[in-house]
Amino acid sequence: MLWKRIATAAVLIPLLLASILLSVGRPGGWPFLLFCAVAAGLCADEGFRMFLHGERDRAGGVALAVLVFFSAALLPGSLGVPAVLVCILLSVFHVLPGAGDPAEKARRAATLCLGAVYVGGLLSTYPRTLLLPRGEHWVLLGILAVAAGDTMAYFTGRAIGRRKLAPAVSPNKTVEGAVGGILGSVGCAVLYAHGFLPGVPAGYAAAAGGAVGIFGQAGDLFESLIKRAAGVKDSGTLLPGHGGILDRADGILGAGPVLYLFAALSSLAGVGA
Repeated sequence: MLWKRIATAAVLIPLLLASILLSVGRPGGWPFLLFCAVAAGLCADEGFRMFLHGERDRAGGVALAVLVFFSAALLPGSLGVPAVLVCILLSVFHVLPGAGDPAEKARRAATLCLGAVYVGGLLSTYPRTLLLPRGEHWVLLGILAVAAGDTMAYFTGRAIGRRKLAPAVSPNKTVEGAVGGILGSVGCAVLYAHGFLPGVPAGYAAAAGGAVGIFGQAGDLFESLIKRAAGVKDSGTLLPGHGGILDRADGILGAGPVLYLFAALSSLAGVGA
């Protein structure tokens, strides 16, 4: 229902904005870091509940996802990459003890590996982006561009959508809707950069918005693929009118790495400095 979606957004958006703005100038941007860590834990719990039926497996998966998140978000690259690989190996160690079908053990290990890196690894790019010069604005640009793309894709698809984009994964998505969504992300990024990232060329902001829109839609489709494989409509029921946390964060997860690259390259090249 629309009113439930509006009420949920009215609670979540101020929390997100407060965590970002309160992080400016604070060591490690810890309010936003903790906000993302909680989101990582909730997303991981929803994701693992779709495929892992044992409490031990789900609890271990959530712990691994949060550990991957903190490892990738806080450690420098020379330490972060080995730390994430250690986390992956921990998922293997988790399934080795006890009797059981080797094929099932391998499936559980693969699920733990993918889920921990998918949620914890992708989400870790946002606290790293926040710590870049004017990082709070790059984070907001990325999140708003994903949201604008999602909204434009929905309305464009409803209005003129004809050709199916990925019918086996998400039957309602259309090529026309996807194009409209990308244009929405581009427009949002250009407008936001014009207002809050002075000096960043419109072309660079458009490229960032386009990349964020494409990868955000890929993240959305990937989560749809996961849900279809699990035979569920929503990842959870935590957010009234929206489904689960993972249902709302899928595009944001997918856009995280490419957003960080554009923000970091902007800083290195002195774009908008």
